[in-house]
Amino acid sequence: MRLPFHTSGLRLRIVHICHSFRRQPLKNALLLSLLNQVISSGSNFAVGVYLARTLPLREYGIYGICYGICMLYVGVGNAIILTQMLVTMAEVEAEQQTAYASRMLQSVLILGVLTLLLVGLTLLLAFLLDPGLADYFPTVCAVALMAILFLCKEFFIRYAYIMRVERLAVWVSGLAVAILAAGLAIERAAGIPLTVIHVLLLSGAGMAISAVIGYRYSPLTIPPGLRASLLDFGQSWQQGRWALGGVAVSWVQSQTYTYVLAALLGPTGVGQANAARIFVSPFSFLLPAVNQIAMPRMADLRQAHPHQLIRLVLLFTVGLLLLAIAYSFVLLQSLSVVADLVLGRHDPGVQSLVWIWCVVVCNQMILNGGSAMLQVLRRFRILTLLSAASAMAAVVSALILVRLVGPPGAIWAVAVGEVLLSFLVWREIRRDHGHTG
Repeated sequence: MRLPFHTSGLRLRIVHICHSFRRQPLKNALLLSLLNQVISSGSNFAVGVYLARTLPLREYGIYGICYGICMLYVGVGNAIILTQMLVTMAEVEAEQQTAYASRMLQSVLILGVLTLLLVGLTLLLAFLLDPGLADYFPTVCAVALMAILFLCKEFFIRYAYIMRVERLAVWVSGLAVAILAAGLAIERAAGIPLTVIHVLLLSGAGMAISAVIGYRYSPLTIPPGLRASLLDFGQSWQQGRWALGGVAVSWVQSQTYTYVLAALLGPTGVGQANAARIFVSPFSFLLPAVNQIAMPRMADLRQAHPHQLIRLVLLFTVGLLLLAIAYSFVLLQSLSVVADLVLGRHDPGVQSLVWIWCVVVCNQMILNGGSAMLQVLRRFRILTLLSAASAMAAVVSALILVRLVGPPGAIWAVAVGEVLLSFLVWREIRRDHGHTG
């Protein structure tokens, strides 16, 4: 599919799109999406701040590694199931959409069962090889449970946005957050020492209950057999395998700093980098909220009005970039005050890394729109290949920059990967859609 990429009349078309976004249903949807993201990402930010203030840097670094593993699993499920559901649903007849979504839910559950079996077999083999590794088993089990339940919760949030029932997404996110907050408050009141495992299990419990509530208040029913779900999964796999590759290489790129710092400084180095990353987390609330609303509508535009798709993507990209620049400027101007409020202490090592994360966030805003567009257009293969090139650049850059500038070089390597991927993605879009000046 080739979309026109003409600059003539662009301003008038963007104005038309802006006016269409003022319609009440879309306005309400965006407000609910922002509320959902404030609840979801806001809780992650609050928990991150609470843990950064409560746990030693080493323990906080371990939590960051565990959370990163959970996000890898969620990314895998998102690539092969949730994103495929999103881009396919626009082509499914209205009367078949509930049945199709039910089969996708069954695929999520099957993936969870297979993951538990794989983790169980891995732990058994590890114990047979070295019984001393049993000390790590509780943490591994907690990570596996949280990851599986995280994806279940994300399924109902994604389903709610696809079907334009954003209130369900808010309820699912809000319940998960409330249970986590209540659990942490009870632990603190009871004087129970805070541990990484407790946080993971409390998060998993909240996600499990919220997913059950999401299922209860949705029209979905788990099919009695597996045949139809396996057929749908087979179709999703055609594009999902490339999306899965993209998730893998993107995870390598985004987590390079974690493992480079862990190798050099141990979990303490990871904790320091993640503590600095907290300061840019609030702005990240906006990005998933916009994507949750924009991507289903981008998929609809692909079907009904493909000529408007590129213009909508450009509008979002420019707007998000300007917001990121403004946020970074205000943050850096008031960093000393904000650091005291967030960390409860003065930590020059952490504060010296914040501005690098601001650079990373600004580049992510440039990348986001183009990446979302390629996903909606089902260009998963090319997105994976481009991501592989940028991930390789990030890894090589990390090895070089760490030698030149020390630990900050690991975060600079993330920025290098983001800049390269942004350039490659937008060059691909420009090439495909025949830019004419």
